[in-house]
Amino acid sequence: MARLHEARDDEMGAELCEQLQSVVPGNKLPAVYRQMGNSAEALSAYLAMEAAIKAGSLESREVEAVKLAVSELNRCDYCLSVHTVKSKTAGLDADAQIRIRKGDATGEPRLDAIVSVARTFFEKPGTLPDEIMATVREAGITDRNLLDIVLVTSTIFLTNTFNHINDTELSFAPAPALV
Repeated sequence: MARLHEARDDEMGAELCEQLQSVVPGNKLPAVYRQMGNSAEALSAYLAMEAAIKAGSLESREVEAVKLAVSELNRCDYCLSVHTVKSKTAGLDADAQIRIRKGDATGEPRLDAIVSVARTFFEKPGTLPDEIMATVREAGITDRNLLDIVLVTSTIFLTNTFNHINDTELSFAPAPALV
């Protein structure tokens, strides 16, 4: 059961509720948004980050690959559940999803380079190693792409940690277990 209160419309304010309607049209706003709505500033920042990701330079399958990798590293069951579904819609098959979550190569140099950047932030904190930068450049990753990888990594880290605090209930089936 979720630990945080589900904020009502009047607690979140009209402006934030309007922002949410553009993201989740309809009358039933998922509970996770209402729980994040306990801080209008945090929810507003999250929505702005997601809008920036959509407008950014990465393809949806690349975004979802980063979200899967980071969610696995952070052991966020909620985000793994959501992004398993979203990554399938974005074109990542079950084998690619498992490889990404395990940190194994998918055989796609650009996708593997993008995921390696995000994983490195957690596995080897500090300056991104020269060998990773060389691989990134060989894969055609631009400076803009690099900054968008940082944005996606930051955004999913925000939701991972929020879900760890909230103990958010799954919206979809659990992600497959890694063997």
